[in-house]
Amino acid sequence: MSSPQELILFVKAGDDGKRYGACPFCQRLFMILLIKSSQDLLQFKVATVNLAKPPDTFRKLTLRRVPALIHGDTALDNIDEIIQYLDEAFPTQNLQYDNAEADKCCKDVFQKFCFYVKDVSKDASQLESELRKIDTYLETIETKFLCANHLTHLDCELLPKLHQIRVAAKYLKNFEISPKLVNLWSYLGEAYAEDTFKQACPSDQEIIVHWADKPKTPNLSMEERARLARDEPKFSFDVPIILK
Repeated sequence: MSSPQELILFVKAGDDGKRYGACPFCQRLFMILLIKSSQDLLQFKVATVNLAKPPDTFRKLTLRRVPALIHGDTALDNIDEIIQYLDEAFPTQNLQYDNAEADKCCKDVFQKFCFYVKDVSKDASQLESELRKIDTYLETIETKFLCANHLTHLDCELLPKLHQIRVAAKYLKNFEISPKLVNLWSYLGEAYAEDTFKQACPSDQEIIVHWADKPKTPNLSMEERARLARDEPKFSFDVPIILK
């Protein structure tokens, strides 16, 4: 059991069952904890979990999914409950936001990506439409991120999803976010400049395997999977040359 001062964030294990895996919800919580820890509000450590063989601590607390959090006698594995707990136990105004327009512009993009990568949608038109909505909203604001010049809860939710869309859709579906969406790319570029995002971000290889393992998504051959496991971890933090 962790001490009352220390939190443990359980995240998805990677393809080898040990490394940090690709789960946008785990990355979201990782980013939130990094922001709060940078303000000396808390201390935490990250533990990877292979749900096929969960550690004793995980099983004894009847945790069933990741991300999960342990803090003293509190054990949670519902992401909304975890965020509420963290905000109540370790409050900071920096993460809070009140912007219905920002919420609206990005609420459907991940769903449309899931439909596309699983061939529920036969083409990328719906995904492209949602990406344009975000780009259009970003064009109207003067801040680096969706609601401020610093990361808020909404950025911690959207940015991991956008990055996984970028990496997985390109590899599995040969789909690339259009370089014409300059505001969206600028937004991603701001994220890639943030240590909070980079530290919490899984490798491209883990993102690809994560989505290839989903039902109804393009599969990887054994040779591809072995090559991805052998390769040096890659992180796509570049942006189109037009923004540089």
